[in-house]
Amino acid sequence: MKRDPALVRLSWDHHHGLVMARRIEQELATRGDDAVATLYADLVAFWARGLLPHFRVENECLLARLIRHTGTAHAAVSRTNEDHLLMEELVLRMREEPEIAARRDALAAFGQRLKEHIRWEESVLFELAQNELTAAELEVLGAEIAAAIPEVAAAPADRNAR
Repeated sequence: MKRDPALVRLSWDHHHGLVMARRIEQELATRGDDAVATLYADLVAFWARGLLPHFRVENECLLARLIRHTGTAHAAVSRTNEDHLLMEELVLRMREEPEIAARRDALAAFGQRLKEHIRWEESVLFELAQNELTAAELEVLGAEIAAAIPEVAAAPADRNAR
């Protein structure tokens, strides 16, 4: 299904999230501890600047409207909330974990969860929203998303990829 213009900005954020997930996967497999420390720092910056605002907009704008049509117990609403909380827990675990091996494990889990979550949202949650929300709701949703996320927050580039 073609993406409704109201959701395009969120889809662009998803693109940047997939770039970060791919970077995590590649760098964890090939880079040393210093590079992993840099990767972790870049992820934390991307988390604060991109993912947390994105999650907030999804919760406050998209899910808040969607539950009018589906109810709070709908599997898509529950899955979205659960995924967001699991990723927040992984970031907390990375922040509090002093051991590099455990941090690598948490980074790997985060990258995998982020990739799976984004693909699921694009194929299931956004399709549900496009099918359930009215044209008027989608229009207001798009304006709220544009106001809340004025610029696309790109994932930090691979610093060692030159």
